[in-house]
Amino acid sequence: QLDALRRRCLAEHDEGEGLGPSDARRLLPLLVASTQHLDGALAEVALGVLERWRALGVQVALIGDDAYPQRLAEGWPTLDAPTLIAWRGLPPADAGPGVALVGARSASDYGTGIASQLARAIADAGGRVISGGAVGVDAAAHRGALGRPGGTTVVLGCGHGVAYPADHARAGGLFDRVLEDGGTLLSELLPEVAPHPGVIRARNRILAALSEAVVVIEGGARSGALLTAGAAAERGRAVLAVPGDIGRPGSVAPHRLLSEGASPCVGPRDVLDLLPAASPRPASLPGAMPDRGRVAPPSRGGPTGLLPPTVVARLEAAWPRALSLDELSTDTEGPVGPLLAAITRARVAGTLEETGAGVRLTRPSVR
Repeated sequence: QLDALRRRCLAEHDEGEGLGPSDARRLLPLLVASTQHLDGALAEVALGVLERWRALGVQVALIGDDAYPQRLAEGWPTLDAPTLIAWRGLPPADAGPGVALVGARSASDYGTGIASQLARAIADAGGRVISGGAVGVDAAAHRGALGRPGGTTVVLGCGHGVAYPADHARAGGLFDRVLEDGGTLLSELLPEVAPHPGVIRARNRILAALSEAVVVIEGGARSGALLTAGAAAERGRAVLAVPGDIGRPGSVAPHRLLSEGASPCVGPRDVLDLLPAASPRPASLPGAMPDRGRVAPPSRGGPTGLLPPTVVARLEAAWPRALSLDELSTDTEGPVGPLLAAITRARVAGTLEETGAGVRLTRPSVR
């Protein structure tokens, strides 16, 4: 039905003319009028959709509405902006300038560590962290932005009525934390549309359009992150890629982009320089680096005093790779119990975070 309404809007507009948000606003009555021609069954379905959105606490805007982000509407209809957007949380038009951090679901510790570090720096500078809500790089990016000024936006690959990914959509999961933090869950889909490759690929253009820049952190040869980068380039957005280990499959996508002219991202400063809200930046901004030489490991200061100095040194040297208890205990004399207790205290204090491979320091240093 939405495609049919969109075609009708286009048919009512003279071909060859540009169609911006102000023109779209003039065409909105056509969308309303079109519901008069739905038969009884279709009208019942339409009302059911509206009731489902209402029950979920979802708000909806059509292209041209004040709540519809101008950046997303740019180039419509040529660049295929969604006819409608449905969201929970902060209205997307109210969010500040953003950066899309995208990458692999099966991300390495390196990939999730870099995503988390970049997200913290962007959100601390007042920038919005935008990603797709998936496991891996997406989740690390969203979590890194929580509790920081810029916040985060999740662009869903399904309707709001579908619990996907299940762990993120459960009560108290990542999506609830995003909403509690003042963030946004956004979708162009009707409430019960399930995720499938077509709609997940399509949402990548929304990630690109909402952003000032797209950073590809990890991804394989057929990664959706490449589609996001392509959509960004088509819209004149900056595309950056994080160099990785040439022996890892997850480095294929960023290295391909670098060979095609994408800018390298070797630290937060490369991204922050592209954000209007981040210039000038405070010298004490976590993650801001005096040069672009390398990604900084976490610092020794603060709550890392909960850990033996040798353990801190091992974690710093390995960052962002996580280390297992066995690896951390090789330089520790005596029983492992006290070390395990120290690691537990450091996790509770937020100094360490747990990954599938072990633990790593959470805070990037300023160097």
